[in-house]
Amino acid sequence: MARKNNFTRTRATILIGLVLATNGFTAHLHAEQTSLMPLTYVADKAIASNPEVQQAWHAFKASIYGIDAAKSGYKPTLDASISAGYEKRNYGVEDEYNRNTAELTLGQMLYDGFQTSNTVKRFERIQLIRYFEMLSQAEQIALQASVAYLDVQKFTTLVELAQKNLSEHESVYQQIEQSVGAGVARAADLEQISGRLSLAQSNVMTEYANLHDVSARYLRIVGELPQQGTVAAKLSEDSIPISINQALDIAYKNSPSFYASLYNIEAQQANAQSQKAAFHPKVDLSARYGSQDRDELGFNETRTEARVGIDVRYNLYNGGLDSANLDQAYQEVNIAKFQRDQSCIEIRQNLQVAYNNVKILESKLPSLDQHRRSSDKVKIAYKDQFDIGQRTLLDVLDAENESFQSNRSYTAALYDRQAAILAMLAEMGKLLPTLNVTSDKFPKITELTDDPIAHNAEFICPKYDVAATISRQEFLQKKAQQDNAYMTVTAMPSYLNAPALSSTFSDDDNDGVANEQDDCPSTPAFTEVDEKGCTKYNSNTSNVEIGIPFAADSSVVRPEYLQEIARLADFLKSHPSKNVEIQGHASLEGPALYNKKLSEKRAFSVAEILIQQYGVLPKRVKSLGYGIDKPRINEISVRANAANRRIEAVITDTNTGNSFVASSY
Repeated sequence: MARKNNFTRTRATILIGLVLATNGFTAHLHAEQTSLMPLTYVADKAIASNPEVQQAWHAFKASIYGIDAAKSGYKPTLDASISAGYEKRNYGVEDEYNRNTAELTLGQMLYDGFQTSNTVKRFERIQLIRYFEMLSQAEQIALQASVAYLDVQKFTTLVELAQKNLSEHESVYQQIEQSVGAGVARAADLEQISGRLSLAQSNVMTEYANLHDVSARYLRIVGELPQQGTVAAKLSEDSIPISINQALDIAYKNSPSFYASLYNIEAQQANAQSQKAAFHPKVDLSARYGSQDRDELGFNETRTEARVGIDVRYNLYNGGLDSANLDQAYQEVNIAKFQRDQSCIEIRQNLQVAYNNVKILESKLPSLDQHRRSSDKVKIAYKDQFDIGQRTLLDVLDAENESFQSNRSYTAALYDRQAAILAMLAEMGKLLPTLNVTSDKFPKITELTDDPIAHNAEFICPKYDVAATISRQEFLQKKAQQDNAYMTVTAMPSYLNAPALSSTFSDDDNDGVANEQDDCPSTPAFTEVDEKGCTKYNSNTSNVEIGIPFAADSSVVRPEYLQEIARLADFLKSHPSKNVEIQGHASLEGPALYNKKLSEKRAFSVAEILIQQYGVLPKRVKSLGYGIDKPRINEISVRANAANRRIEAVITDTNTGNSFVASSY
């Protein structure tokens, strides 16, 4: 693995100058940056001034000089020695005299058991370790700064909601206080509203305290106080992978901390190789030239001496030091490998949690939004009913409190989801590119090495989908019954839950094959099937429907439906000239963006099974999610939902351009 040498001290000086110049330039760009992309501004400013990032940067700079120091072992050494002294003795011709000597020595390493080459390799890997540690530290500071910005926005909004709620309580308190004074209302009502007013005041103080704390954290991370009237940050939904496995793939290809652990293994392996040099002979070329004005007897005569030769030194025994050093180096390699495994585990855990938080909050937002809207409508209705004497002021306050809590929950969920997306991007090593931060300050990996490390992440870090192992079937069935009755129409054949009666012919999917002989239990009606109830394929097949039912709000293909995908895979393997595009479609019911994401995930799940489980080449399989863009029936009903919520497999013959469509519910 060769290292590029174009990243010199000059380049390093320019880079650190860019970082330091940012502090003096931010005032000019502040208004423009905060209005265009506030997260980019706060992350960039935090990175430019944060001590931990600067520490990592200078550690990276130090590693550059470490390589230069290691490479000095290839170069010759030249030493000069000069001495002048007074000598006195009680023998010889002269007992007192001055003697002057001078000598020039040249040495060149010819062979050192590859110690120098392995030392250079070790320091090259250390430089890459420091590089990825620097990027990892920058990612973490960018995440902290971005989350701090979102927290300031969140609690600023929550303070406004709490103040509005307090104003409503104060208004009602004044009305009841006047009514009690006039003898119209009871004193108990005043006591009750007084207690609620105190709670509303406490809510405002709590939100202010939270805003104070997150502002202090913002100051610590970013280096300045939050600006008044901050611009709302917006993250693109395109940055969210459609599955946790895809997210893990991205993380293992981009995570700086993971790459630092990989290069640490190579650094320790190079160190072990350098320790083996102690078991090899050392061969050096040496030359020297010297002069002295008196000989060893003290006679006053000038002597010169020159020598050129090859010196060989081979250690036979040094108390077991070399063997101990080598064994220690091997253990350091083992430590580095377990550190890599630990990095895998931490990335997998943190990314699973962040990705799941994104998805959970995404699924909660429609319900929270509906609750917020309904609470606001109830609050308005109660005020109108109070005006005509059908509601009391306490009823109005109950509705106001319900509205406040629902709006607070919805607002917090919005910002929490944004923070979860940022955490997910940081774990994937994609936060800095997404925010377009530090692209001109840090070098590229291609500037440091001509041969970046390659790894098989699937072998090193197996992927697991934790969410898929958690059974939520009962909850999903209840939700499905309440939402759209889809599962009762086509997705849950009854014989899957109860044993069939042997005396009765049952065919839940209406394909002409009894349930007990049906290997593909959800093949849509009018689909040509074989004796096992699975879709039949031939070279001229067209307009074929296959059934792959999904649970409500799920993209997991249940094992009982893998036969349909296996049939499609067999067909593709037997017809290598054909490609397939898996298309996901959704019913018109529910938020369009949510349905589009769900249809993408379902299409991707089928495509992933074709590739990973059945070995279809990735270049022959594509997946797309159309959401509600292409409904079969343009309405919202049980019948329409069942028809529109489907997977279509568009198979294209690359030779003729002909295609057929295989769709499933």
